[in-house]
Amino acid sequence: MRDDLLPVLACPACAEPLGRVDGGQVGCANGHRFDEAKQGHLTLLPAKRRALTADTPEMVDARLRFLGRGHYAPVERALAAVVAAAVAPGIVLDVGSGPGTYLAHALRAADGRRGVALDLSAVAIRRAARAHERAGAVVGDVTERLPVVDGSAAVLLDVFAPRNQTEYARVLHPDGVLAVVTPRTGHLAELAEATITVDPEKERRLHDSLTPAFVLRSSEDLTWTMDLSAEDVHDVVHMGPSHHHVDPDVVFESATVTAAVTVSTWTPAR
Repeated sequence: MRDDLLPVLACPACAEPLGRVDGGQVGCANGHRFDEAKQGHLTLLPAKRRALTADTPEMVDARLRFLGRGHYAPVERALAAVVAAAVAPGIVLDVGSGPGTYLAHALRAADGRRGVALDLSAVAIRRAARAHERAGAVVGDVTERLPVVDGSAAVLLDVFAPRNQTEYARVLHPDGVLAVVTPRTGHLAELAEATITVDPEKERRLHDSLTPAFVLRSSEDLTWTMDLSAEDVHDVVHMGPSHHHVDPDVVFESATVTAAVTVSTWTPAR
């Protein structure tokens, strides 16, 4: 973990800022200590938390392959534009980051800005720790208090991830921006038998999940067509929650598939 990122991270036990302490460990002023993994990431989970299912190695590998082929480039460009335009001081915090692909693209568009990837999956975070030279990576739980100090994020990215309105409002700078990517009806429709159906109430639930703490600033619908090989189809099915429901022996064929998402930006309510 980069030493210059430690002060924006908060102890999961007492919420005090973290720093480097004797022996190379990471800790807070109250004596709580955390070992840094050899891959460079930290695990900052609360001592007591509810059981959740994190992404598996197979899911992470599928996501890296699929995104590495550029199929979601419109999303990457949209998020990079948000980060490049940010005026608030602070980090780019990618919550539910997976292996850090979107964060890496965003940091390339941001001159010198640092970032933190946060995900429940230790497998994904091990990859995210190497995603970009200005990024750090943390195993954390979006449903709990985020291990980040108040007001330290200039931009918060939430791409197909759960949301935590209270915590997002706490960690985001008053002049910061929250960028959320959600699927629309019709997203991956050609693969409907193998993927999770998009909730038609998704837009209303997004609004309810972020208000009254946030105000909608902009909303852009992105739709594009992807010509996917059989391997691409396998990977897009297995990189998300559908992985847990699909017969592992099913054989996929190449297909032309529609991507339909909304990229919305939100600012803290005054």
